[in-house]
Amino acid sequence: MSHLLQKNQSMRLPSFLIIGAAKSGTTTLYHYLSQHPNIYMPYRKEPAFFAVDEKYAQGLEWYASLFNDAKPDQICGEASTDYTKFPQYPETAARIAQTLPEVKMIYIMRNPVDRAYAYYMHWGRQLGYKETFEERMKQTNIYLDASYYIMQIEQYLQFFPKESFRFLLMDDLIQQPAKSLQEICQFIGVSHDIDLMSNMGIVANSGKKILQYKIRNQITAPLRKIPGFTSLSSLVPQQGREWIYKQLKNFSYGKNIEEFYTPKPMLPETRQYLLEKFKEPNQKLAEFINRDLSHWSY
Repeated sequence: MSHLLQKNQSMRLPSFLIIGAAKSGTTTLYHYLSQHPNIYMPYRKEPAFFAVDEKYAQGLEWYASLFNDAKPDQICGEASTDYTKFPQYPETAARIAQTLPEVKMIYIMRNPVDRAYAYYMHWGRQLGYKETFEERMKQTNIYLDASYYIMQIEQYLQFFPKESFRFLLMDDLIQQPAKSLQEICQFIGVSHDIDLMSNMGIVANSGKKILQYKIRNQITAPLRKIPGFTSLSSLVPQQGREWIYKQLKNFSYGKNIEEFYTPKPMLPETRQYLLEKFKEPNQKLAEFINRDLSHWSY
């Protein structure tokens, strides 16, 4: 037995991973599974230990420390969508296989074109939309690579059997959440009789709310720099604060900020081009997971 495996046996490490895909419902799934009494998932989603070199360099002890609070009767898991971003992170599958050879992996997917655009919107909400989706596609492959699901799966099949995976679609989680969660619980080896649907407040990342907050925060930033403004604003009724905000939004300054943080829609011809581009890999994926993916063709 290798020194690494001996060390692993003395640590609390995950027995399952949610490996992606980004913008496909992983956050919702993470929150649902975190409610299970026999599952421990770190408070922080996306540790990305096996993908990002800088995080991997922190060592296995650091990674194991994320699970220190797990109870003896809990299994550990984590969710990192960077685990299915080949070739951006080329060593991920090999690293997981070396450290967690028996791990079970959950891979949730959605229409690849919608996922790619959603990922563009995700980064734009943080950085602004300086370029259109089409312009960004010309500059980098990161938006499309993670949508080649069969390519991502093939990286893992070099090290793991197909039985190590549970493949599902985001549509499954939306349309049949209870059934999907029961099947996942059964797959990872915990009781599937637990009602994980009791907290109906769990929702996916609310991109619209995040964007609205970002715009509001940027527009009101100059006011917060005025000495004493924050204290004074707390004395103003909510209706008054809303009136001030609307006035700022209507100035050219506010309109420019709102435009900067408002994404341009994907062009119809771009969508058609991408649908054709993903046609063959989608067919391969459909055969591999034995699912009808014809609804991904429009």
